Amino acid sequence: MAAQSRLSVGQSNSMRDRNEDQELRKIAAKAADLLMSYPWKVWFWGDSIGLEGLLDASELTGDAKYAGYVYGLFKAWIAREKSRSKFDYTAAGVALLRVFEKTGDSALLEAARRHGIYMSGFRKTKSGAAVRYEDAAFELPPELPSDHPEFDLWRELAAEVHDGGPCIFVDSMHFDGPFFAALYGATGDDAYRQLALDNVLSQIELLYDPVDKLFHHFWIERTAARNGVAWGRGNGWGLLGLVETLEHLPAHDPGAQRIGDALRKVLKRMAELQDRAGGWHTVLTDTDSYIESSVAAFVISAASRAMLHGWLDPQIYKPVVELAMRFLLKNVRADGLLDGVSYETFPSTSAQHYRRMPRGGVLPWGQGPLLAALRWYSRMQDYPQPASERLSGGSTPCASTIESQS
Repeated sequence: MAAQSRLSVGQSNSMRDRNEDQELRKIAAKAADLLMSYPWKVWFWGDSIGLEGLLDASELTGDAKYAGYVYGLFKAWIAREKSRSKFDYTAAGVALLRVFEKTGDSALLEAARRHGIYMSGFRKTKSGAAVRYEDAAFELPPELPSDHPEFDLWRELAAEVHDGGPCIFVDSMHFDGPFFAALYGATGDDAYRQLALDNVLSQIELLYDPVDKLFHHFWIERTAARNGVAWGRGNGWGLLGLVETLEHLPAHDPGAQRIGDALRKVLKRMAELQDRAGGWHTVLTDTDSYIESSVAAFVISAASRAMLHGWLDPQIYKPVVELAMRFLLKNVRADGLLDGVSYETFPSTSAQHYRRMPRGGVLPWGQGPLLAALRWYSRMQDYPQPASERLSGGSTPCASTIESQS
Protein backbone atom coordinates (compact mmCIF):
# COMPACT_ATOMS: atom_id res chain seq x y z
CA MET A 1 0.00 0.00 0.00
CA ALA A 2 1.46 3.40 -0.95
CA ALA A 3 1.65 6.13 1.66
CA GLN A 4 -0.58 8.34 -0.51
CA SER A 5 -3.60 6.25 0.42
CA ARG A 6 -3.05 7.07 4.08
CA LEU A 7 -2.19 10.74 3.79
CA SER A 8 -3.92 13.64 2.05
CA VAL A 9 -1.59 16.05 0.27
CA GLY A 10 -2.31 19.30 -1.50
CA GLN A 11 -5.63 19.93 0.24
CA SER A 12 -6.63 23.21 1.83
CA ASN A 13 -4.82 23.63 5.16
CA SER A 14 -2.32 21.16 3.68
CA MET A 15 -0.53 19.03 6.28
CA ARG A 16 -1.66 21.17 9.21
CA ASP A 17 -3.93 18.61 10.73
CA ARG A 18 -2.24 16.97 13.70
CA ASN A 19 -3.16 13.47 12.53
CA GLU A 20 -1.57 14.13 9.16
CA ASP A 21 1.61 15.42 10.80
CA GLN A 22 1.70 12.25 12.84
CA GLU A 23 1.34 10.20 9.67
CA LEU A 24 4.36 11.98 8.18
CA ARG A 25 6.36 11.05 11.27
CA LYS A 26 5.31 7.42 10.97
CA ILE A 27 6.42 7.30 7.36
CA ALA A 28 9.72 8.92 8.29
CA ALA A 29 10.32 6.44 11.11
CA LYS A 30 9.76 3.46 8.81
CA ALA A 31 11.95 4.97 6.11
CA ALA A 32 14.74 5.72 8.59
CA ASP A 33 14.57 2.26 10.16
CA LEU A 34 15.10 0.75 6.71
CA LEU A 35 17.97 3.09 5.96
CA MET A 36 19.84 2.12 9.13
CA SER A 37 20.04 -1.41 7.72
CA TYR A 38 22.04 -0.19 4.73
CA PRO A 39 25.67 -1.50 4.55
CA TRP A 40 27.47 1.85 4.58
CA LYS A 41 30.86 1.89 2.87
CA VAL A 42 32.18 4.95 4.73
CA TRP A 43 32.64 6.51 2.28
CA PHE A 44 30.90 6.35 -1.08
CA TRP A 45 28.42 8.21 -3.26
CA GLY A 46 25.15 8.51 -1.37
CA ASP A 47 26.47 8.24 2.18
CA SER A 48 26.22 12.01 2.65
CA ILE A 49 22.54 12.41 1.81
CA GLY A 50 21.73 9.17 3.62
CA LEU A 51 23.20 10.36 6.90
CA GLU A 52 21.70 13.82 6.52
CA GLY A 53 18.38 12.07 6.03
CA LEU A 54 18.77 10.16 9.30
CA LEU A 55 19.47 13.44 11.10
CA ASP A 56 16.33 14.87 9.49
CA ALA A 57 14.41 11.83 10.71
CA SER A 58 15.36 12.65 14.30
CA GLU A 59 14.32 16.27 13.79
CA LEU A 60 10.94 15.26 12.37
CA THR A 61 10.07 12.31 14.62
CA GLY A 62 11.72 13.46 17.84
CA ASP A 63 13.42 10.05 18.10
CA ALA A 64 17.10 10.56 18.93
CA LYS A 65 18.13 7.05 17.89
CA TYR A 66 18.69 8.08 14.27
CA ALA A 67 20.98 10.97 15.19
CA GLY A 68 22.68 8.70 17.73
CA TYR A 69 23.35 6.18 14.99
CA VAL A 70 25.00 8.86 12.85
CA TYR A 71 27.03 10.12 15.82
CA GLY A 72 28.33 6.62 16.49
CA LEU A 73 29.23 6.12 12.84
CA PHE A 74 31.31 9.30 12.84
CA LYS A 75 33.13 8.33 16.02
CA ALA A 76 34.01 4.99 14.42
CA TRP A 77 35.23 6.75 11.27
CA ILE A 78 37.50 9.06 13.25
CA ALA A 79 39.19 5.98 14.72
CA ARG A 80 40.30 4.90 11.23
CA GLU A 81 40.43 8.35 9.64
CA LYS A 82 44.18 8.28 8.95
CA SER A 83 43.67 5.25 6.70
CA ARG A 84 41.90 7.19 3.95
CA SER A 85 39.85 5.34 1.37
CA LYS A 86 39.75 6.19 -2.33
CA PHE A 87 36.36 7.82 -1.96
CA ASP A 88 36.85 9.79 1.27
CA TYR A 89 36.03 12.94 -0.68
CA THR A 90 32.40 11.72 -0.58
CA ALA A 91 32.42 11.80 3.24
CA ALA A 92 29.33 13.31 4.86
CA GLY A 93 30.93 16.58 5.93
CA VAL A 94 27.70 18.52 6.40
CA ALA A 95 26.23 15.76 8.57
CA LEU A 96 29.46 15.68 10.59
CA LEU A 97 29.13 19.37 11.39
CA ARG A 98 25.41 19.05 12.12
CA VAL A 99 26.21 16.42 14.75
CA PHE A 100 28.95 18.67 16.16
CA GLU A 101 26.44 21.51 16.51
CA LYS A 102 24.06 19.22 18.40
CA THR A 103 26.60 17.51 20.66
CA GLY A 104 29.39 20.04 21.07
CA ASP A 105 31.85 17.17 20.69
CA SER A 106 35.10 18.96 19.77
CA ALA A 107 36.52 15.75 18.29
CA LEU A 108 34.00 16.10 15.46
CA LEU A 109 35.03 19.67 14.72
CA GLU A 110 38.69 18.72 14.71
CA ALA A 111 37.90 15.86 12.34
CA ALA A 112 36.07 18.33 10.11
CA ARG A 113 39.12 20.62 10.06
CA ARG A 114 41.34 17.71 9.06
CA HIS A 115 38.85 16.72 6.41
CA GLY A 116 38.98 20.30 5.14
CA ILE A 117 42.75 20.04 4.72
CA TYR A 118 42.31 16.77 2.83
CA MET A 119 39.55 18.19 0.60
CA SER A 120 41.55 21.30 -0.26
CA GLY A 121 44.55 19.24 -1.38
CA PHE A 122 43.22 17.97 -4.71
CA ARG A 123 44.52 19.39 -7.96
CA LYS A 124 42.32 21.88 -9.78
CA THR A 125 41.09 22.33 -13.33
CA LYS A 126 41.84 25.60 -15.14
CA SER A 127 38.50 26.90 -13.90
CA GLY A 128 39.39 26.00 -10.31
CA ALA A 129 37.26 22.88 -9.80
CA ALA A 130 38.80 20.23 -7.58
CA VAL A 131 39.40 17.01 -9.50
CA ARG A 132 38.15 14.26 -7.18
CA TYR A 133 37.98 11.53 -9.82
CA GLU A 134 41.11 11.14 -11.97
CA ASP A 135 40.13 7.86 -13.63
CA ALA A 136 36.35 7.84 -14.09
CA ALA A 137 35.10 4.46 -15.31
CA PHE A 138 32.60 5.06 -18.11
CA GLU A 139 29.74 2.57 -18.59
CA LEU A 140 30.39 0.97 -15.21
CA PRO A 141 27.42 -1.23 -14.23
CA PRO A 142 25.53 -0.68 -10.97
CA GLU A 143 26.29 -2.85 -7.94
CA LEU A 144 23.22 -5.06 -8.12
CA PRO A 145 22.51 -7.80 -5.59
CA SER A 146 23.17 -11.27 -7.03
CA ASP A 147 19.47 -12.16 -6.94
CA HIS A 148 18.45 -9.11 -8.98
CA PRO A 149 16.75 -10.15 -12.26
CA GLU A 150 19.14 -7.97 -14.27
CA PHE A 151 22.32 -9.07 -12.49
CA ASP A 152 23.63 -11.26 -15.34
CA LEU A 153 22.78 -8.70 -18.02
CA TRP A 154 24.73 -5.93 -16.32
CA ARG A 155 27.64 -8.25 -15.60
CA GLU A 156 27.90 -8.84 -19.34
CA LEU A 157 27.72 -5.10 -20.01
CA ALA A 158 30.76 -4.64 -17.74
CA ALA A 159 32.85 -5.52 -20.79
CA GLU A 160 32.02 -2.04 -22.13
CA VAL A 161 33.72 -0.25 -19.24
CA HIS A 162 36.55 2.07 -20.23
CA ASP A 163 38.65 4.81 -18.63
CA GLY A 164 37.18 8.24 -19.18
CA GLY A 165 40.00 10.05 -17.42
CA PRO A 166 39.59 13.00 -15.02
CA CYS A 167 36.04 14.28 -14.62
CA ILE A 168 34.06 16.74 -12.50
CA PHE A 169 30.77 15.30 -11.24
CA VAL A 170 27.55 17.05 -10.28
CA ASP A 171 27.36 14.85 -7.17
CA SER A 172 30.38 16.75 -5.83
CA MET A 173 28.25 19.88 -5.64
CA HIS A 174 26.73 18.24 -2.56
CA PHE A 175 30.07 17.20 -1.05
CA ASP A 176 32.30 20.25 -1.57
CA GLY A 177 30.69 23.67 -1.29
CA PRO A 178 28.21 22.73 1.44
CA PHE A 179 30.94 21.20 3.61
CA PHE A 180 33.28 24.19 3.35
CA ALA A 181 30.38 26.61 3.86
CA ALA A 182 29.23 24.72 6.97
CA LEU A 183 32.81 24.68 8.27
CA TYR A 184 32.90 28.44 7.74
CA GLY A 185 29.65 28.69 9.69
CA ALA A 186 31.06 26.60 12.53
CA THR A 187 34.43 28.35 12.78
CA GLY A 188 34.10 31.80 11.23
CA ASP A 189 37.32 31.14 9.31
CA ASP A 190 37.03 33.08 6.06
CA ALA A 191 39.33 30.65 4.25
CA TYR A 192 36.54 28.10 4.34
CA ARG A 193 34.06 30.60 2.90
CA GLN A 194 36.41 31.17 -0.01
CA LEU A 195 36.90 27.44 -0.53
CA ALA A 196 33.13 26.99 -0.63
CA LEU A 197 32.81 29.66 -3.31
CA ASP A 198 35.79 28.42 -5.32
CA ASN A 199 34.37 24.90 -5.43
CA VAL A 200 30.73 25.57 -6.20
CA LEU A 201 31.23 28.44 -8.66
CA SER A 202 33.73 26.44 -10.71
CA GLN A 203 31.34 23.47 -10.70
CA ILE A 204 28.51 25.67 -11.93
CA GLU A 205 30.76 26.96 -14.72
CA LEU A 206 31.62 23.45 -15.91
CA LEU A 207 28.34 21.58 -15.30
CA TYR A 208 25.55 24.09 -16.02
CA ASP A 209 24.34 23.95 -19.62
CA PRO A 210 22.92 27.31 -20.71
CA VAL A 211 20.84 25.67 -23.45
CA ASP A 212 19.17 23.02 -21.28
CA LYS A 213 19.28 25.38 -18.26
CA LEU A 214 20.17 22.28 -16.25
CA PHE A 215 23.24 20.59 -14.85
CA HIS A 216 24.79 17.79 -16.84
CA HIS A 217 26.04 14.73 -14.98
CA PHE A 218 29.74 15.45 -15.44
CA TRP A 219 32.43 17.39 -17.28
CA ILE A 220 35.26 15.57 -19.07
CA GLU A 221 38.70 17.14 -18.81
CA ARG A 222 40.08 15.34 -21.88
CA THR A 223 37.48 16.91 -24.18
CA ALA A 224 36.71 20.00 -22.07
CA ALA A 225 33.02 19.19 -22.57
CA ARG A 226 29.99 18.12 -20.58
CA ASN A 227 28.69 14.58 -21.05
CA GLY A 228 25.48 15.80 -22.70
CA VAL A 229 22.98 14.16 -20.32
CA ALA A 230 20.78 16.16 -17.93
CA TRP A 231 20.47 13.39 -15.34
CA GLY A 232 17.48 13.87 -13.04
CA ARG A 233 19.04 12.89 -9.70
CA GLY A 234 22.20 14.74 -10.68
CA ASN A 235 20.22 17.96 -10.81
CA GLY A 236 18.86 17.07 -7.38
CA TRP A 237 22.43 16.74 -6.07
CA GLY A 238 23.28 20.09 -7.64
CA LEU A 239 20.24 21.91 -6.29
CA LEU A 240 20.69 20.62 -2.77
CA GLY A 241 24.37 21.55 -2.92
CA LEU A 242 23.53 25.11 -3.91
CA VAL A 243 20.97 25.46 -1.10
CA GLU A 244 23.25 23.98 1.56
CA THR A 245 26.10 26.24 0.46
CA LEU A 246 23.95 29.37 0.47
CA GLU A 247 22.61 28.65 3.94
CA HIS A 248 25.99 29.50 5.47
CA LEU A 249 27.08 32.41 3.27
CA PRO A 250 26.36 36.13 3.74
CA ALA A 251 23.74 37.22 1.21
CA HIS A 252 25.78 40.31 0.30
CA ASP A 253 28.65 38.12 -0.91
CA PRO A 254 28.81 38.48 -4.73
CA GLY A 255 29.46 34.74 -4.93
CA ALA A 256 26.25 34.03 -3.02
CA GLN A 257 24.32 36.11 -5.54
CA ARG A 258 25.73 34.03 -8.39
CA ILE A 259 24.85 30.80 -6.60
CA GLY A 260 21.33 32.06 -5.97
CA ASP A 261 20.95 32.95 -9.64
CA ALA A 262 21.96 29.41 -10.66
CA LEU A 263 19.57 27.94 -8.10
CA ARG A 264 16.62 29.88 -9.47
CA LYS A 265 17.47 29.13 -13.11
CA VAL A 266 17.63 25.38 -12.55
CA LEU A 267 14.53 25.26 -10.35
CA LYS A 268 12.60 27.27 -12.93
CA ARG A 269 13.54 24.73 -15.58
CA MET A 270 12.73 21.83 -13.25
CA ALA A 271 9.27 23.29 -12.68
CA GLU A 272 8.74 23.43 -16.44
CA LEU A 273 9.80 19.79 -16.83
CA GLN A 274 7.68 18.36 -14.00
CA ASP A 275 5.46 15.51 -15.14
CA ARG A 276 1.70 15.93 -14.77
CA ALA A 277 1.75 13.34 -11.98
CA GLY A 278 4.42 15.31 -10.08
CA GLY A 279 7.65 13.47 -10.87
CA TRP A 280 10.59 13.92 -13.23
CA HIS A 281 12.17 11.76 -15.92
CA THR A 282 15.53 10.19 -15.16
CA VAL A 283 16.85 11.99 -18.26
CA LEU A 284 15.09 15.27 -17.65
CA THR A 285 14.81 16.30 -21.28
CA ASP A 286 13.77 12.85 -22.53
CA THR A 287 10.10 12.06 -21.96
CA ASP A 288 10.67 8.49 -23.16
CA SER A 289 12.89 7.81 -20.15
CA TYR A 290 11.21 6.53 -16.99
CA ILE A 291 10.07 8.67 -14.06
CA GLU A 292 12.63 8.32 -11.26
CA SER A 293 11.39 8.81 -7.70
CA SER A 294 14.40 10.29 -5.92
CA VAL A 295 14.35 13.40 -8.12
CA ALA A 296 11.07 14.55 -6.58
CA ALA A 297 12.47 14.09 -3.07
CA PHE A 298 15.53 16.21 -3.87
CA VAL A 299 13.40 18.95 -5.42
CA ILE A 300 10.97 19.04 -2.48
CA SER A 301 13.84 19.40 -0.02
CA ALA A 302 15.75 22.03 -2.00
CA ALA A 303 12.72 24.10 -3.00
CA SER A 304 11.15 23.98 0.47
CA ARG A 305 14.35 25.20 2.09
CA ALA A 306 14.75 27.91 -0.53
CA MET A 307 11.20 29.12 0.12
CA LEU A 308 11.81 29.11 3.87
CA HIS A 309 14.76 31.42 3.30
CA GLY A 310 12.75 33.68 1.01
CA TRP A 311 14.80 32.86 -2.09
CA LEU A 312 11.82 31.61 -4.11
CA ASP A 313 8.28 32.87 -4.63
CA PRO A 314 5.94 30.43 -2.80
CA GLN A 315 3.07 31.31 -5.15
CA ILE A 316 5.09 29.80 -8.00
CA TYR A 317 6.96 26.98 -6.31
CA LYS A 318 4.66 25.75 -3.56
CA PRO A 319 2.31 24.13 -6.12
CA VAL A 320 5.35 22.41 -7.64
CA VAL A 321 6.31 21.05 -4.24
CA GLU A 322 2.75 19.99 -3.39
CA LEU A 323 2.42 18.04 -6.64
CA ALA A 324 5.86 16.49 -6.13
CA MET A 325 4.92 15.40 -2.61
CA ARG A 326 1.72 13.81 -3.88
CA PHE A 327 3.81 11.85 -6.38
CA LEU A 328 6.43 10.97 -3.78
CA LEU A 329 4.00 9.53 -1.28
CA LYS A 330 2.38 7.39 -3.94
CA ASN A 331 5.77 5.74 -4.33
CA VAL A 332 6.47 5.10 -0.64
CA ARG A 333 5.66 1.51 0.25
CA ALA A 334 3.97 0.54 3.49
CA ASP A 335 7.34 -0.54 4.92
CA GLY A 336 8.84 2.91 4.28
CA LEU A 337 10.81 2.11 1.12
CA LEU A 338 10.84 4.76 -1.58
CA ASP A 339 10.16 2.73 -4.70
CA GLY A 340 11.34 3.59 -8.20
CA VAL A 341 14.84 4.79 -7.26
CA SER A 342 17.59 3.94 -9.73
CA TYR A 343 20.73 2.14 -8.60
CA GLU A 344 24.06 3.96 -8.49
CA THR A 345 24.40 5.59 -11.87
CA PHE A 346 28.00 5.68 -12.99
CA PRO A 347 29.16 7.96 -15.80
CA SER A 348 28.30 7.61 -19.45
CA THR A 349 28.07 9.84 -22.51
CA SER A 350 25.08 7.86 -23.74
CA ALA A 351 21.55 8.70 -22.59
CA GLN A 352 20.68 5.02 -23.08
CA HIS A 353 22.91 4.14 -20.11
CA TYR A 354 20.60 6.22 -17.89
CA ARG A 355 17.39 5.01 -19.51
CA ARG A 356 18.14 1.36 -18.81
CA MET A 357 19.41 1.78 -15.25
CA PRO A 358 17.49 -0.64 -12.97
CA ARG A 359 15.50 0.53 -9.97
CA GLY A 360 14.67 -0.82 -6.53
CA GLY A 361 16.30 -1.60 -3.20
CA VAL A 362 17.10 0.24 0.02
CA LEU A 363 19.38 2.98 -1.28
CA PRO A 364 20.70 5.99 0.67
CA TRP A 365 20.18 8.30 -2.32
CA GLY A 366 16.49 7.34 -2.17
CA GLN A 367 15.76 6.99 1.54
CA GLY A 368 17.89 9.99 2.52
CA PRO A 369 16.21 12.46 0.13
CA LEU A 370 12.83 11.05 1.16
CA LEU A 371 13.53 11.84 4.82
CA ALA A 372 14.84 15.28 3.94
CA ALA A 373 11.75 15.94 1.84
CA LEU A 374 9.39 14.90 4.63
CA ARG A 375 11.21 17.02 7.19
CA TRP A 376 11.49 20.21 5.10
CA TYR A 377 8.03 19.89 3.57
CA SER A 378 6.60 19.69 7.06
CA ARG A 379 8.62 22.75 8.12
CA MET A 380 7.47 24.70 5.08
CA GLN A 381 3.82 24.27 6.05
CA ASP A 382 4.20 25.99 9.41
CA TYR A 383 7.09 28.40 9.07
CA PRO A 384 6.16 31.99 8.11
CA GLN A 385 8.23 33.51 5.35
CA PRO A 386 9.80 36.74 6.61
CA ALA A 387 10.02 39.37 3.90
CA SER A 388 13.41 40.44 5.29
CA GLU A 389 14.99 37.05 4.55
CA ARG A 390 15.43 37.54 0.83
CA LEU A 391 18.62 36.95 -1.08
CA SER A 392 18.65 40.53 -2.33
CA GLY A 393 19.39 41.96 1.09
CA GLY A 394 20.53 41.22 4.61
CA SER A 395 22.34 38.13 5.78
CA THR A 396 21.51 34.68 4.60
CA PRO A 397 19.68 33.02 7.53
CA CYS A 398 21.73 30.15 8.86
CA ALA A 399 20.18 26.71 8.61
CA SER A 400 20.48 26.27 12.35
CA THR A 401 18.17 29.28 12.84
CA ILE A 402 15.35 27.43 11.12
CA GLU A 403 16.29 24.07 12.66
CA SER A 404 16.11 25.52 16.18
CA GLN A 405 12.44 26.30 15.57
CA SER A 406 11.60 22.78 14.38
